[in-house]
Amino acid sequence: MADKLDAAQRKEFIAGYSKLLTAAWSAGDFDAFIANLTADPAKALADYGLTVNSGAAVEIKTKKDGSEGLDAAVELWEAGVNGGTYTLYIIHDDDLDPNRLDLAQVSGAGNSSHTYCCSCCPCCSST
Repeated sequence: MADKLDAAQRKEFIAGYSKLLTAAWSAGDFDAFIANLTADPAKALADYGLTVNSGAAVEIKTKKDGSEGLDAAVELWEAGVNGGTYTLYIIHDDDLDPNRLDLAQVSGAGNSSHTYCCSCCPCCSST
């Protein structure tokens, strides 16, 4: 039976994976970032707190195929921990769904006929 990450290991993986994704998405040249990552994955991943077993295979996927998502990422990492291939999804933001927000739903957000006052500081309160 394959071992599952315990709560601390899961938290550690998610933190490292989040750092990796943030670095990839903010890199000036996404393709160069991925090339560096795939040139020496064990070393590159270690920079983000992700340690792979010695000699393990690492696969970096940059296109969506329906297997992405946090729970899937944890399961794929567990497969690597258990002696299989470590698979990480690092999807370029150009490949993400540009319609994540439906503009029709939020178009009236700032056009309310109601006036609301939030007292964010004492000098703003006039009541």
